[in-house]
Amino acid sequence: MKVFNWIVRIALFLVVLTFSIRNTDIVAVRWLPGLEVQLPLILALLSAFILGVVFAWLILVPSWLKAKRSSSVASKKLAKVENMQSKSQADASAPSEPIALPLGPGHGI
Repeated sequence: MKVFNWIVRIALFLVVLTFSIRNTDIVAVRWLPGLEVQLPLILALLSAFILGVVFAWLILVPSWLKAKRSSSVASKKLAKVENMQSKSQADASAPSEPIALPLGPGHGI
């Protein structure tokens, strides 16, 4: 499986490399009127990709923290329940009163 992963990584690297070599034309990126930057196409695409990754990460951080917090609370509750069950099993295995057996003429004794 590791060999397959490395083959995929190398193939992806070669695709990106050939794309970047073939797209070195200068493009004009216009933001606002009067604000224009000229740079190679691959840099414009790479910067757009990196900005997208950063914004996605910033949007997902709160939900990751919430999931981590709820997981922590659930594991604490589970530990508390398991602790209570082990205590109740220990109490049930050691009876505090002797068990009274029914004796009498109906039981054959």
